[in-house]
Amino acid sequence: MPSYRTPGVFIEEISSGPRPVAPSSTTDTGFVAMITLPKSVVPGRGRAEGMFLPGPDASPILAWNRALAFRSLADAAVDAAPTIDAAATDADGKAKKPAAPKAPTAGGDNRFNQIVHEFLNGAWTVSSPVKDPEAITLRSDAGNILRVPANRTLLSVKTAPDGSKAWDLAWGADEQKVVELISGRALAQDIPHKGDLPSVDAAGKPASIDPEAIHDRMHSTAPAITNMTGFEQWRRQFGGTLFQQILLDANKKLSTSQAEMIWATLPGTARDAWDRWLRSHPGFRRLEIALIGFFSNGGSTAYLACGVQTAGAGGPAKRAFLEKAFDGASAVAMVVAPGLDFSWQQAILEYAGPKGRGDIFAVLETPRFLATEAPRDVEVDDFRWSKGHGPYEMAKLEFLSEPSTGEMRFLGYSADEVLDRCTPRDDSGFGGTYGPWLIVENPLSTGAHDRYVVAPPGGHVVGLIAGTDLRAGGGVHKAPANEQMLGVSELVTNISDREQGPLNMKGINIIRHRPGGGIRIWGARTVAADPLWTYINVRRLFLFVERSVRDAVQWGVFLPNNDKTRMTLRETISSFLIRLYNEGMLDGGSWQESFTVKCDAENNPDVDVRSGLLTCDVSIRPVFPAEFIRIRFQQSAMRVE
Repeated sequence: MPSYRTPGVFIEEISSGPRPVAPSSTTDTGFVAMITLPKSVVPGRGRAEGMFLPGPDASPILAWNRALAFRSLADAAVDAAPTIDAAATDADGKAKKPAAPKAPTAGGDNRFNQIVHEFLNGAWTVSSPVKDPEAITLRSDAGNILRVPANRTLLSVKTAPDGSKAWDLAWGADEQKVVELISGRALAQDIPHKGDLPSVDAAGKPASIDPEAIHDRMHSTAPAITNMTGFEQWRRQFGGTLFQQILLDANKKLSTSQAEMIWATLPGTARDAWDRWLRSHPGFRRLEIALIGFFSNGGSTAYLACGVQTAGAGGPAKRAFLEKAFDGASAVAMVVAPGLDFSWQQAILEYAGPKGRGDIFAVLETPRFLATEAPRDVEVDDFRWSKGHGPYEMAKLEFLSEPSTGEMRFLGYSADEVLDRCTPRDDSGFGGTYGPWLIVENPLSTGAHDRYVVAPPGGHVVGLIAGTDLRAGGGVHKAPANEQMLGVSELVTNISDREQGPLNMKGINIIRHRPGGGIRIWGARTVAADPLWTYINVRRLFLFVERSVRDAVQWGVFLPNNDKTRMTLRETISSFLIRLYNEGMLDGGSWQESFTVKCDAENNPDVDVRSGLLTCDVSIRPVFPAEFIRIRFQQSAMRVE
């Protein structure tokens, strides 16, 4: 009680009863991505001096990514003339012999032949333009054959003094584009880059790094972005931090400030090369594609959590990773792991549910080859998940020249055992599974051969769910289905009505072509074992109400557990639910039928009050989607005049 001693006017603010409940976010989404690093790095030279570059990789895509990114750091000119270092003497005090001049590059003066020799392992022959003027055929001594289109802006026919004709670079051609042209054809046949890189010091000793330790130092609460410009800024910041951590791991003598200075003083070409390599990494490219799908379909805010692990290793503890990334981001309402394997899908479902945060909805993905046959170089288990791809469902990015669905159907996908175990399950429906995978435009396309890429559906799905919540006429109570999915050129396979039946009954939501409607999500079921939580909009509505009320009634903690506090709490929750009823989020002929809120002496006995426990029982009646519309026709009875 204030003391009133001096005469005057005193102003006090007192509680006016129920506090309004602020609706919580339902669209903020956490994205999980992983990148793999080799255990060793190689010192650079020339314009890459001071850098440690990723070592050669057995994976064709990572080998070509390394070559295409860091090739620009090679020395522009190499002086082949012998030189004598006047200060260099041998044991007898005589000047050392000059270094032998470099051997001429294979292919003579033909620069195209030189590029083929530099980038492809083994001996390769180039076809004559006389026999095939529309394309170039490259044949190796190992029996490999590459067909490269004769792009006349890059390649031209040169005539030798003896009259013979050969392919060579066109005048002013961009050599990087020529390499990209070759790499696209090589990746299609799993032919790796030769491994040599001019910007790498071949005589330098590789340095060991510990990707798991790097991950531990870098991992923190996930930052938020609201557009693709924000993603680009985050990627460059992440890349700079990763570069510095690799330096510290590779050279134990460096201090943190020295590593920061090396990064800050790198020339722009070196920083851009590092960013190109990081962006073209399979994990980062999938993240970028997922975010493009998220924002193009209506998503507003994304929280990015990217882990680092050793290639081929198990990676960080998944639950600890998710807790550190998202426990400090309370606004996150959905979480997705685009393109990651079954163990990651299971991890985000468990983290979303009661044994984790308990207030998140997990968007899961089906296996890449759930309904289609896997190619010969991909091995899948009994439940259609691929084997041996590290954290990814598919380590190899699948590029296409055109969006087509020519894959053969796997006829056993509808077996109960497959459908029960091809996706994680829970009791209360804290997640929903979506498939098949999508064919989208490749944001890093280098030509007609890789204009499209096969992508996981998670990013596009969470964007569509967020867009459904935010657009007029929508909301968290509306099933996120029968909405057109933007930014998708094709699906890897098309599922028919009859084929979808067993998938739908098992809670697998199918993305389909609809006549006259484009590509749409045609399902709204959770992975719940309990039929009370069959529908996604029901689960997400409860999560929305629970989060909103929980965050809004914190004022009641430590207040006296008496009738006044209970009445205020009851009125606070009731006013919020009345508003939801008026917006069509609850079912019932009147608001009295749509919910009940009980908070009085009956459900707060004296023993609970003395234990510091105040109970408020809330029952709400959600709206259910019209999943099956039944229209019954009947022939009218005959009229008797």
